[in-house]
Amino acid sequence: MSMALETESRKLPLHDEHLRKGARMGDFGGWLVPLFYTSIVDEHTAVRCKAGLFDISHMGELLVEGPGALNFLEKNLPRRVAPVKLYQAIYMPLVNDRGGMVDDIIVYRMAESRFLIIVNAGNIEKDFQWFKSRAPDGVTVTNISESMGLLALQGPLSREILAEAFGAYYRDLKRFYYLDFEGGIIARTGYTGEDGYEIMVPMHKLKAIWDVLFRVGGKKGLVPVGFGARDTLRLEAAMPLYGHELNDTLTPLEAGLEWALDLSKDQFPGSKVLKAQKREGLSQKRIGFEMIDRGIPRQDCEVRKDGRLVGKVTSGSFIPTTGKSIGMAYVEACEAGVGNVLEVMIRDRAAKAAIVSLPFYKRKV
Repeated sequence: MSMALETESRKLPLHDEHLRKGARMGDFGGWLVPLFYTSIVDEHTAVRCKAGLFDISHMGELLVEGPGALNFLEKNLPRRVAPVKLYQAIYMPLVNDRGGMVDDIIVYRMAESRFLIIVNAGNIEKDFQWFKSRAPDGVTVTNISESMGLLALQGPLSREILAEAFGAYYRDLKRFYYLDFEGGIIARTGYTGEDGYEIMVPMHKLKAIWDVLFRVGGKKGLVPVGFGARDTLRLEAAMPLYGHELNDTLTPLEAGLEWALDLSKDQFPGSKVLKAQKREGLSQKRIGFEMIDRGIPRQDCEVRKDGRLVGKVTSGSFIPTTGKSIGMAYVEACEAGVGNVLEVMIRDRAAKAAIVSLPFYKRKV
Protein backbone atom coordinates (compact mmCIF):
# COMPACT_ATOMS: atom_id res chain seq x y z
CA MET A 1 0.00 0.00 0.00
CA SER A 2 1.47 3.33 -1.02
CA MET A 3 2.10 6.17 1.38
CA ALA A 4 -0.04 8.37 -0.88
CA LEU A 5 -3.07 6.21 -0.08
CA GLU A 6 -2.33 6.44 3.63
CA THR A 7 -2.38 10.24 3.50
CA GLU A 8 -5.23 10.71 1.03
CA SER A 9 -7.70 8.28 2.59
CA ARG A 10 -9.51 8.70 5.89
CA LYS A 11 -8.89 6.00 8.47
CA LEU A 12 -11.63 4.05 10.24
CA PRO A 13 -11.68 4.45 14.04
CA LEU A 14 -10.54 0.83 14.44
CA HIS A 15 -7.77 1.16 11.84
CA ASP A 16 -5.02 -0.15 14.14
CA GLU A 17 -7.22 -3.08 15.17
CA HIS A 18 -7.70 -4.07 11.52
CA LEU A 19 -3.93 -4.02 10.99
CA ARG A 20 -3.45 -6.17 14.10
CA LYS A 21 -5.85 -8.71 12.65
CA GLY A 22 -3.80 -8.83 9.44
CA ALA A 23 -6.11 -6.85 7.15
CA ARG A 24 -5.06 -6.03 3.61
CA MET A 25 -6.07 -2.38 3.37
CA GLY A 26 -7.30 -0.44 0.35
CA ASP A 27 -9.24 2.61 -0.68
CA PHE A 28 -13.05 2.66 -0.72
CA GLY A 29 -14.66 6.01 -1.49
CA GLY A 30 -11.88 7.99 0.15
CA TRP A 31 -11.61 5.69 3.19
CA LEU A 32 -8.76 3.32 3.99
CA VAL A 33 -10.65 0.11 4.77
CA PRO A 34 -9.91 -3.60 5.26
CA LEU A 35 -10.44 -5.34 1.90
CA PHE A 36 -9.92 -8.77 3.46
CA TYR A 37 -8.14 -10.40 6.40
CA THR A 38 -7.70 -13.98 5.13
CA SER A 39 -9.51 -14.14 1.79
CA ILE A 40 -12.76 -12.82 0.29
CA VAL A 41 -13.94 -16.41 -0.30
CA ASP A 42 -13.31 -17.48 3.32
CA GLU A 43 -14.98 -14.38 4.75
CA HIS A 44 -17.98 -14.63 2.41
CA THR A 45 -18.44 -18.29 3.42
CA ALA A 46 -18.10 -17.47 7.13
CA VAL A 47 -20.99 -14.98 6.95
CA ARG A 48 -23.18 -17.46 5.05
CA CYS A 49 -22.40 -20.37 7.43
CA LYS A 50 -21.46 -18.85 10.81
CA ALA A 51 -20.91 -15.14 11.46
CA GLY A 52 -18.78 -12.16 10.49
CA LEU A 53 -18.12 -8.72 11.98
CA PHE A 54 -17.71 -5.64 9.77
CA ASP A 55 -16.46 -2.19 10.72
CA ILE A 56 -18.77 0.12 8.74
CA SER A 57 -17.99 3.31 10.65
CA HIS A 58 -17.53 5.10 7.32
CA MET A 59 -21.34 5.28 7.04
CA GLY A 60 -23.11 8.53 7.91
CA GLU A 61 -25.71 9.38 10.53
CA LEU A 62 -28.06 12.36 10.46
CA LEU A 63 -30.57 13.44 13.11
CA VAL A 64 -33.79 15.16 12.06
CA GLU A 65 -35.75 16.54 15.00
CA GLY A 66 -38.15 19.22 16.15
CA PRO A 67 -41.91 19.77 16.30
CA GLY A 68 -42.25 19.77 12.51
CA ALA A 69 -39.91 16.83 11.83
CA LEU A 70 -42.60 14.28 10.96
CA ASN A 71 -44.45 16.64 8.63
CA PHE A 72 -41.16 17.63 6.98
CA LEU A 73 -40.20 14.00 6.29
CA GLU A 74 -43.69 13.16 5.05
CA LYS A 75 -43.39 15.92 2.44
CA ASN A 76 -39.88 15.02 1.34
CA LEU A 77 -39.58 11.23 1.51
CA PRO A 78 -41.17 8.78 -0.95
CA ARG A 79 -42.65 6.48 1.73
CA ARG A 80 -45.14 7.25 4.48
CA VAL A 81 -43.31 7.96 7.73
CA ALA A 82 -46.29 8.52 10.06
CA PRO A 83 -47.12 4.77 10.37
CA VAL A 84 -43.53 3.96 11.41
CA LYS A 85 -43.59 3.04 15.10
CA LEU A 86 -41.15 4.06 17.78
CA TYR A 87 -38.12 1.73 17.63
CA GLN A 88 -38.93 0.81 14.01
CA ALA A 89 -36.83 1.43 10.87
CA ILE A 90 -37.78 1.77 7.21
CA TYR A 91 -35.71 1.59 4.01
CA MET A 92 -36.23 3.87 1.01
CA PRO A 93 -34.48 5.77 -1.77
CA LEU A 94 -33.97 9.52 -1.40
CA VAL A 95 -35.36 11.03 -4.59
CA ASN A 96 -34.50 14.26 -6.39
CA ASP A 97 -36.91 16.46 -8.35
CA ARG A 98 -36.06 14.61 -11.59
CA GLY A 99 -36.96 11.23 -10.10
CA GLY A 100 -33.30 10.16 -9.75
CA MET A 101 -31.84 8.75 -6.56
CA VAL A 102 -29.81 11.02 -4.29
CA ASP A 103 -29.07 7.99 -2.08
CA ASP A 104 -30.74 5.04 -0.41
CA ILE A 105 -31.31 5.45 3.32
CA ILE A 106 -32.71 3.83 6.43
CA VAL A 107 -34.93 6.00 8.66
CA TYR A 108 -35.28 5.10 12.36
CA ARG A 109 -38.06 6.61 14.48
CA MET A 110 -36.48 7.48 17.83
CA ALA A 111 -39.29 9.63 19.26
CA GLU A 112 -42.48 11.29 18.06
CA SER A 113 -40.46 14.11 16.51
CA ARG A 114 -36.94 12.66 16.33
CA PHE A 115 -35.55 10.53 13.51
CA LEU A 116 -32.15 8.95 12.81
CA ILE A 117 -31.17 8.57 9.16
CA ILE A 118 -28.33 6.28 8.06
CA VAL A 119 -26.76 7.41 4.77
CA ASN A 120 -23.99 6.12 2.52
CA ALA A 121 -20.44 7.25 3.27
CA GLY A 122 -19.82 8.99 -0.04
CA ASN A 123 -23.07 10.92 0.24
CA ILE A 124 -22.89 12.25 3.81
CA GLU A 125 -22.36 15.90 2.92
CA LYS A 126 -24.68 15.77 -0.10
CA ASP A 127 -27.50 14.19 1.93
CA PHE A 128 -26.93 16.53 4.86
CA GLN A 129 -27.30 19.55 2.57
CA TRP A 130 -30.32 17.97 0.85
CA PHE A 131 -32.19 17.70 4.17
CA LYS A 132 -30.87 20.94 5.64
CA SER A 133 -31.78 23.06 2.58
CA ARG A 134 -35.38 21.80 2.72
CA ALA A 135 -35.88 21.94 6.50
CA PRO A 136 -38.39 24.58 7.66
CA ASP A 137 -38.18 26.58 10.90
CA GLY A 138 -38.62 24.28 13.86
CA VAL A 139 -36.77 21.36 12.24
CA THR A 140 -33.09 20.78 13.03
CA VAL A 141 -30.84 18.56 10.89
CA THR A 142 -27.58 17.50 12.58
CA ASN A 143 -24.72 15.49 11.10
CA ILE A 144 -23.50 13.21 13.92
CA SER A 145 -21.33 11.00 11.69
CA GLU A 146 -18.05 12.06 13.31
CA SER A 147 -19.19 11.06 16.79
CA MET A 148 -20.74 7.64 16.05
CA GLY A 149 -19.22 4.31 15.06
CA LEU A 150 -21.02 1.44 13.37
CA LEU A 151 -20.41 -2.32 13.39
CA ALA A 152 -22.36 -5.02 11.52
CA LEU A 153 -22.66 -8.50 13.02
CA GLN A 154 -24.00 -10.76 10.27
CA GLY A 155 -24.65 -14.46 9.77
CA PRO A 156 -26.80 -17.33 11.06
CA LEU A 157 -25.01 -17.37 14.45
CA SER A 158 -25.25 -13.60 14.95
CA ARG A 159 -28.38 -13.82 17.14
CA GLU A 160 -26.75 -16.33 19.48
CA ILE A 161 -23.52 -14.31 19.67
CA LEU A 162 -25.32 -11.02 20.31
CA ALA A 163 -27.47 -12.46 23.10
CA GLU A 164 -24.47 -14.00 24.84
CA ALA A 165 -22.44 -10.79 24.49
CA PHE A 166 -25.08 -8.24 25.51
CA GLY A 167 -28.00 -10.14 27.05
CA ALA A 168 -31.14 -12.03 26.10
CA TYR A 169 -32.98 -8.68 25.98
CA TYR A 170 -31.75 -8.30 22.39
CA ARG A 171 -32.41 -11.90 21.30
CA ASP A 172 -35.94 -11.45 19.93
CA LEU A 173 -35.51 -8.06 18.28
CA LYS A 174 -37.66 -8.08 15.12
CA ARG A 175 -36.30 -7.41 11.64
CA PHE A 176 -36.08 -3.65 10.98
CA TYR A 177 -36.57 -2.74 14.65
CA TYR A 178 -33.97 -1.51 17.13
CA LEU A 179 -33.34 -1.14 20.85
CA ASP A 180 -31.31 1.43 22.77
CA PHE A 181 -27.76 0.35 23.57
CA GLU A 182 -24.79 2.11 25.21
CA GLY A 183 -25.75 5.61 24.06
CA GLY A 184 -26.61 4.29 20.60
CA ILE A 185 -28.71 1.45 19.17
CA ILE A 186 -28.71 -2.19 18.14
CA ALA A 187 -30.85 -2.70 15.02
CA ARG A 188 -31.79 -5.96 13.31
CA THR A 189 -30.68 -4.81 9.88
CA GLY A 190 -27.87 -5.60 7.48
CA TYR A 191 -26.46 -5.58 3.96
CA THR A 192 -25.55 -9.22 3.38
CA GLY A 193 -28.80 -11.11 2.83
CA GLU A 194 -28.22 -12.93 6.14
CA ASP A 195 -29.78 -12.43 9.53
CA GLY A 196 -27.83 -9.92 11.54
CA TYR A 197 -27.49 -6.68 13.45
CA GLU A 198 -26.00 -3.23 13.06
CA ILE A 199 -24.63 -1.67 16.23
CA MET A 200 -24.21 2.10 16.44
CA VAL A 201 -22.41 3.49 19.48
CA PRO A 202 -20.43 6.62 20.38
CA MET A 203 -16.99 6.37 18.82
CA HIS A 204 -15.13 5.98 22.12
CA LYS A 205 -17.10 2.79 22.91
CA LEU A 206 -16.53 1.10 19.56
CA LYS A 207 -13.34 -0.81 20.43
CA ALA A 208 -14.87 -2.26 23.62
CA ILE A 209 -17.91 -3.53 21.68
CA TRP A 210 -15.64 -5.01 18.98
CA ASP A 211 -13.57 -6.79 21.67
CA VAL A 212 -16.60 -8.24 23.51
CA LEU A 213 -18.07 -9.60 20.28
CA PHE A 214 -14.83 -11.38 19.39
CA ARG A 215 -14.33 -12.67 22.92
CA VAL A 216 -17.78 -14.29 22.80
CA GLY A 217 -18.06 -15.00 19.09
CA GLY A 218 -14.54 -16.25 18.49
CA LYS A 219 -15.48 -19.60 20.06
CA LYS A 220 -18.40 -19.87 17.62
CA GLY A 221 -16.48 -19.07 14.46
CA LEU A 222 -16.93 -15.29 14.29
CA VAL A 223 -14.36 -13.69 11.97
CA PRO A 224 -13.61 -10.11 10.91
CA VAL A 225 -14.87 -9.43 7.38
CA GLY A 226 -13.55 -6.90 4.88
CA PHE A 227 -15.17 -4.84 2.18
CA GLY A 228 -14.39 -7.41 -0.50
CA ALA A 229 -16.79 -9.96 0.97
CA ARG A 230 -19.21 -7.21 1.91
CA ASP A 231 -19.52 -6.52 -1.81
CA THR A 232 -19.89 -10.16 -2.90
CA LEU A 233 -22.46 -10.81 -0.14
CA ARG A 234 -24.63 -7.82 -1.06
CA LEU A 235 -24.32 -8.67 -4.77
CA GLU A 236 -25.44 -12.24 -4.13
CA ALA A 237 -28.43 -10.84 -2.19
CA ALA A 238 -29.07 -8.43 -5.13
CA MET A 239 -28.83 -5.40 -2.85
CA PRO A 240 -28.10 -2.24 -4.85
CA LEU A 241 -25.01 -0.15 -4.13
CA TYR A 242 -24.90 3.60 -4.64
CA GLY A 243 -22.57 4.46 -7.51
CA HIS A 244 -23.31 1.12 -9.15
CA GLU A 245 -27.06 0.29 -9.26
CA LEU A 246 -28.16 3.67 -7.87
CA ASN A 247 -27.30 7.23 -8.90
CA ASP A 248 -28.78 10.69 -9.43
CA THR A 249 -30.19 9.88 -12.87
CA LEU A 250 -31.52 6.33 -12.45
CA THR A 251 -35.01 6.12 -10.95
CA PRO A 252 -36.21 3.77 -8.19
CA LEU A 253 -38.64 2.15 -10.65
CA GLU A 254 -35.81 1.32 -13.05
CA ALA A 255 -33.84 -0.03 -10.08
CA GLY A 256 -36.67 -2.39 -9.07
CA LEU A 257 -37.37 -0.46 -5.86
CA GLU A 258 -41.07 0.24 -6.40
CA TRP A 259 -41.70 -1.71 -3.18
CA ALA A 260 -39.76 1.02 -1.32
CA LEU A 261 -41.98 3.83 -2.69
CA ASP A 262 -45.53 4.92 -1.96
CA LEU A 263 -46.78 6.33 -5.25
CA SER A 264 -50.20 6.96 -3.69
CA LYS A 265 -48.68 9.84 -1.71
CA ASP A 266 -49.88 13.21 -3.01
CA GLN A 267 -46.45 14.71 -3.50
CA PHE A 268 -42.77 14.26 -2.74
CA PRO A 269 -39.68 15.28 -4.75
CA GLY A 270 -39.79 13.50 -8.09
CA SER A 271 -43.28 12.07 -7.53
CA LYS A 272 -44.73 13.45 -10.79
CA VAL A 273 -41.85 12.00 -12.82
CA LEU A 274 -42.16 8.60 -11.13
CA LYS A 275 -45.95 8.46 -11.49
CA ALA A 276 -45.62 9.29 -15.19
CA GLN A 277 -42.93 6.66 -15.62
CA LYS A 278 -45.15 4.10 -13.89
CA ARG A 279 -48.02 4.96 -16.26
CA GLU A 280 -45.99 5.05 -19.46
CA GLY A 281 -43.67 2.11 -18.76
CA LEU A 282 -39.90 1.78 -18.31
CA SER A 283 -37.28 2.03 -21.02
CA GLN A 284 -34.67 0.17 -18.93
CA LYS A 285 -34.63 -2.17 -15.95
CA ARG A 286 -32.15 -3.57 -13.44
CA ILE A 287 -31.63 -7.28 -14.03
CA GLY A 288 -29.53 -10.10 -12.63
CA PHE A 289 -27.62 -12.56 -14.76
CA GLU A 290 -25.49 -15.68 -14.44
CA MET A 291 -22.59 -16.30 -16.78
CA ILE A 292 -22.96 -19.25 -19.13
CA ASP A 293 -19.52 -18.82 -20.68
CA ARG A 294 -16.35 -18.40 -18.64
CA GLY A 295 -15.51 -14.89 -17.46
CA ILE A 296 -16.12 -12.53 -14.55
CA PRO A 297 -18.29 -9.50 -15.38
CA ARG A 298 -17.29 -6.10 -13.97
CA GLN A 299 -18.87 -2.66 -13.75
CA ASP A 300 -19.24 -0.90 -17.12
CA CYS A 301 -18.90 -4.06 -19.24
CA GLU A 302 -21.18 -3.68 -22.24
CA VAL A 303 -24.23 -5.92 -22.52
CA ARG A 304 -25.29 -6.86 -26.06
CA LYS A 305 -28.02 -8.87 -27.77
CA ASP A 306 -27.08 -10.33 -31.13
CA GLY A 307 -24.23 -7.81 -31.28
CA ARG A 308 -26.44 -4.80 -30.49
CA LEU A 309 -25.69 -2.72 -27.36
CA VAL A 310 -28.64 -3.08 -24.95
CA GLY A 311 -27.13 -2.12 -21.58
CA LYS A 312 -24.22 -2.03 -19.12
CA VAL A 313 -23.10 -4.09 -16.16
CA THR A 314 -23.28 -2.27 -12.82
CA SER A 315 -21.77 -4.97 -10.55
CA GLY A 316 -20.29 -8.41 -11.10
CA SER A 317 -18.16 -11.03 -9.38
CA PHE A 318 -17.40 -14.69 -8.84
CA ILE A 319 -19.52 -15.98 -5.93
CA PRO A 320 -18.16 -18.76 -3.70
CA THR A 321 -21.57 -19.92 -2.42
CA THR A 322 -22.59 -21.24 -5.84
CA GLY A 323 -19.27 -21.22 -7.68
CA LYS A 324 -20.85 -19.07 -10.39
CA SER A 325 -20.00 -15.67 -11.85
CA ILE A 326 -22.97 -13.33 -11.56
CA GLY A 327 -23.80 -9.69 -12.13
CA MET A 328 -26.40 -6.98 -12.23
CA ALA A 329 -26.98 -4.65 -15.15
CA TYR A 330 -29.38 -2.13 -16.61
CA VAL A 331 -30.74 -3.29 -19.94
CA GLU A 332 -33.49 -2.22 -22.32
CA ALA A 333 -36.84 -3.21 -20.81
CA CYS A 334 -37.73 -5.29 -23.86
CA GLU A 335 -34.66 -7.48 -23.23
CA ALA A 336 -35.14 -7.80 -19.46
CA GLY A 337 -37.10 -11.08 -19.34
CA VAL A 338 -35.89 -13.96 -17.17
CA GLY A 339 -34.26 -16.60 -19.35
CA ASN A 340 -33.13 -14.19 -22.06
CA VAL A 341 -29.55 -14.94 -23.16
CA LEU A 342 -27.33 -11.87 -23.64
CA GLU A 343 -23.66 -11.28 -24.36
CA VAL A 344 -21.44 -9.58 -21.80
CA MET A 345 -18.30 -8.03 -23.28
CA ILE A 346 -15.41 -9.17 -21.08
CA ARG A 347 -11.98 -8.03 -22.33
CA ASP A 348 -13.40 -7.52 -25.85
CA ARG A 349 -14.83 -11.03 -25.90
CA ALA A 350 -18.57 -11.74 -26.03
CA ALA A 351 -19.46 -14.14 -23.21
CA LYS A 352 -22.98 -15.54 -22.95
CA ALA A 353 -25.06 -14.86 -19.83
CA ALA A 354 -28.66 -15.71 -18.91
CA ILE A 355 -31.03 -13.37 -17.06
CA VAL A 356 -32.22 -14.91 -13.78
CA SER A 357 -34.72 -13.80 -11.16
CA LEU A 358 -33.41 -11.80 -8.21
CA PRO A 359 -32.12 -12.24 -5.58
CA PHE A 360 -29.44 -14.74 -6.52
CA TYR A 361 -29.39 -15.92 -2.89
CA LYS A 362 -32.12 -15.96 -0.27
CA ARG A 363 -31.42 -17.28 3.22
CA LYS A 364 -33.50 -20.11 4.68
CA VAL A 365 -35.81 -18.65 7.33
